[in-house]
Amino acid sequence: MKTDYKVKNVEYRNLDEVNFGNFWKELGLNIDFLNETKFRNIDKSFEYEIKRLKKAEVIEVSGFFLGNGNRVESAKELLDKNIPIEQKKLFLLLKECTLRKKKTIQEYIQMKTTSVEYTTELALLWSIYDQANSLLFDVVTYHYWRSRSTDTLYTYTKSPKLESLLKIATEKGFRDTLCDSLYEASGRANNYKVYSFSIINREIIFQIYKKVNDKTVPDFEQQPIRNREVKSLLFSINTDNKLLEIRDYTVKEKKAVLDYLESNFLGSLEEVIKEPFMDYNPKELKSSFLGCDQEKQKKIKVEDLIISALTFTKSLLPKSPLIHFELDNEDVMEAVNDAHSKGVVDLGDLKDIKSIRLKTSTTSRLIRTNSLDSGDVIFSLDDSSLDEDTKKEVGEKFKEKFGVPLNQPISNIYFSGGLEEKVDYLMGLNREEIFDEVTREKYRELLNEKLLLKTKMDTTYCPYCKSEFENGTEECNECEVALRVKSSEILTANSGKVLSFIRDKFKELVDFPWTEPKESNITIQGEKHTFLVLTNEDNGEEIRFFVTFKQLPQKVINRINRMVIPTVIIYVSSNEINRNRYNENCIVTKNFGYFYIMKNQDQFASFMDEIYNEFLVRSKQSSAKSGMEAFKTLKGVLIKNEEYTDKEFEDDVFAMIKDITKNSVAWGARYSGKVVPEGAFTLSYKLHGEEDRNAYTYDCKWNGNDKGYALDIGEHRKAAQYLRNMSTSDFLKDYLNGGDITAHLIISNKVNVKKVESMNNHLRTEKIRSRVKLIKLETLVRIYEMYLLNFKDIENKPNYFKKTLIGLINKDTDELTNREVEVAFKRLLHHGLMEQAPLDMRELTEDALKATDLKEMSIIK
Repeated sequence: MKTDYKVKNVEYRNLDEVNFGNFWKELGLNIDFLNETKFRNIDKSFEYEIKRLKKAEVIEVSGFFLGNGNRVESAKELLDKNIPIEQKKLFLLLKECTLRKKKTIQEYIQMKTTSVEYTTELALLWSIYDQANSLLFDVVTYHYWRSRSTDTLYTYTKSPKLESLLKIATEKGFRDTLCDSLYEASGRANNYKVYSFSIINREIIFQIYKKVNDKTVPDFEQQPIRNREVKSLLFSINTDNKLLEIRDYTVKEKKAVLDYLESNFLGSLEEVIKEPFMDYNPKELKSSFLGCDQEKQKKIKVEDLIISALTFTKSLLPKSPLIHFELDNEDVMEAVNDAHSKGVVDLGDLKDIKSIRLKTSTTSRLIRTNSLDSGDVIFSLDDSSLDEDTKKEVGEKFKEKFGVPLNQPISNIYFSGGLEEKVDYLMGLNREEIFDEVTREKYRELLNEKLLLKTKMDTTYCPYCKSEFENGTEECNECEVALRVKSSEILTANSGKVLSFIRDKFKELVDFPWTEPKESNITIQGEKHTFLVLTNEDNGEEIRFFVTFKQLPQKVINRINRMVIPTVIIYVSSNEINRNRYNENCIVTKNFGYFYIMKNQDQFASFMDEIYNEFLVRSKQSSAKSGMEAFKTLKGVLIKNEEYTDKEFEDDVFAMIKDITKNSVAWGARYSGKVVPEGAFTLSYKLHGEEDRNAYTYDCKWNGNDKGYALDIGEHRKAAQYLRNMSTSDFLKDYLNGGDITAHLIISNKVNVKKVESMNNHLRTEKIRSRVKLIKLETLVRIYEMYLLNFKDIENKPNYFKKTLIGLINKDTDELTNREVEVAFKRLLHHGLMEQAPLDMRELTEDALKATDLKEMSIIK
């Protein structure tokens, strides 16, 4: 096919009045039908669709109409706004585009984006459209790809970059060569064109259109019209794993695509045997890779096969770095065995092997370990320029040494890590596949436990154009033929059962010092999330667990970090790359399969020790990070008047207090319903023989209207009760040498200082020595900002810093003001106040250069 054209991703990069309608047609929307129905009265159709949205959808979609800072929570509020007709029409088009593609959109975003801002499919699709409208063709192409059955995989030898592979779609010469090859393979019966592509991370999917019919069909309104019916051929190239897969093809088409890719881009191709290799002894295999099986090593002569390099993806050393063994012309297995015996490396599962370089008397070759979504692995041989005899010889020697073949999936299910991945793979399936017997047994187990549900789904479709319709529709509008219904079984993870499974598993395995899990519900971005909380009875510290079935929006991740509570996010059916994106600060990520296969209390105790220590190591960094995130959020609230809640306010205030004071506790959310303040902290210093200790409690009062928070008599009595309760603590008395809480702080965005004066009068009538102090939000933010801006100076005068804060809070006034903060910090930062003068590194550098008679430039060189 020699006609010049552009693939749809390129053709529709820019939209205008001329191509706008065609753009949506190409995406599969029936624009002509919509023009005659929904678009005849856009206002009415818009109102109807908005009222059908769930609350979370309204909140997220309203941001596209009104701006994220002006979101609304109800359909009525949104409909009351003055929204341009063009935006209403775009909303209706995008809503139509989400039909039957909801799971596709979620999967596409999860694989494509590291920072997800939305949870609902419509908002996700709109965000993609706003990023680049042509990306909708990526989504639709991926939708066609995932709706086709998986097929044969091929490994390849060359290493083309994505930019090079993209020429198949974007450069006429490469397009024509492929389409001409397919044309010839069809016996010149069908024309072909590269229709669209989808790029997801390091994988590119191509959709090829094949014209199968060209005929005139009747039309109800006008003369018969020409219909050039098409079918799709798809293939995917994954540059990370060096795998090719083709779907929806004839035998001749498959050969034409393989020949074309082999000649132009991929080099030598080899079919991956689909069924995983399972006929091996896992103990013997582990021994072979760790160099432990000396008897087997002796059977293979050194000149026949040398493992000259072996790389592990991690080691048992702190922070688990990648570890590499290599010798020029000697075998490294003895060194690997020595490292294993000293506790440096081990083999938890086959993915722990990153690569192997082997040498024979005739060749030296690199073997890479590629992980499949199923949890299995392939040891892929770089066989470029190898003749068939040598390739066969290398494969035989590799299997003789390690007991497994090259270029074939190896079942990883005998190893705990591989079994974990297999469980998550099964939990993520949407339809049943052909399994090996061990995997099928695990699949049946998940079904029996109701963790995985099998349900019947009816799909209404046109037998002529293959378009899908909502169930209940009787006729295809374009083809004017009766629709058919096909039934299929789909698999879905049972979210409620998974949460109860984790809860019951923890109850079964938990042991002192950790308590049994308790549920805690927290609303984030308008959606309720359930956390399982385990408490350490030795020190009262908590670790929370949160189960999710999708990649979490960045705002949810940020909120969890701002809570400054160690949290384990358990991802169900997510791959390792997606899980590890957020494994930092207050968050550790694990997969569901890890807990599913956990069998005894020792394993759980070891896991809890491991993550507890990990959170301890991170505590300094996570405290600073959480404080910074809270500070940025509160600055945004003050400047932009962004959507915000009282619970977020409590978390953000504590995050900043914890970072500054180091000795603090939050009680609010944890002891909701108890007569306790939202938190407490201490400040103390020692200077020139002078010592002072102070303890403070605080309450956060967030107010969303202009009237200000009402500190009425009920609040006065509550504060008095807090302070009386605190005065009974022997530990507090011991810390304060018999004293009481120094002050109870009211931290608020809007409070009349007169209310605080009344509260102090109430405390005096109750004969309570502690006082109440108001710190407005902008003042707290300014204190933290000054702390950040001058951190290097403050590090050298920590006691002066704490003395300054004590002086500010203890001052005999009802409110701490910005002016007082500015004056106090100006004095604090004076060079005359210094506990330990830092060494001037610039001067030290100059002295060092003089002493060695070297020029600075020579050191740089």
